[in-house]
Amino acid sequence: MLNILIATGNSHKFQEIEAIMEKITTLALNLIYLDKSYKVEIVEDRETYEENAKLKAEGYIKFLEENPKLKTELNLDFIVSEDSGLEVECLDGAPGLFTARYAGENASDVENIEKLLDAMRYQEECIKNRRAKFVCHACLYDIKKNSFEYFNGELNGLIAEEISGTKGFGYDPVFIVPQFNKTAAQIAGEKKNEISHRAIAFGKVVEAIKTMK
Repeated sequence: MLNILIATGNSHKFQEIEAIMEKITTLALNLIYLDKSYKVEIVEDRETYEENAKLKAEGYIKFLEENPKLKTELNLDFIVSEDSGLEVECLDGAPGLFTARYAGENASDVENIEKLLDAMRYQEECIKNRRAKFVCHACLYDIKKNSFEYFNGELNGLIAEEISGTKGFGYDPVFIVPQFNKTAAQIAGEKKNEISHRAIAFGKVVEAIKTMK
């Protein structure tokens, strides 16, 4: 059994990653989530997704060093973190690194979406061009080797003019996946987890783990 800590305080993101990783491998994985009660403080202030992903992993490494009893109990083999974002072509790649806090710190998904749609309404270029992509950069920390590896994934799509669907989280209700002609929030989670940016990145993570175990 491999003990793997998923370095996120976002329960929705953990559930999605868990579903992705468990479906694509026969490896015995024990995926671990530390909820926000553990108070792992991380300020995402780097200039790239990859740097932010590493920052998150390092934040959890530091937290475990400061909590040796928990570290011993978990007996981890790997820590996996990720940073992901939405890049809209007509907005020059925004919200990008600020995807989760586009409408401000602690903004809700609806607030972020509303700001995005408002920004696009006032950009002439966005009338004809609504192309966008979700990007994910995952960081795999091998505890025994004290080494980091990085993997990325992308999902291309379009931004809808209004919210549709109740599944998923984040910007899913306005991100149209062309092959389904539906928003990511209208697609069953199982289907989404086969083609998403996160599925691609974490598929690569699993393949790397297979070679390391």
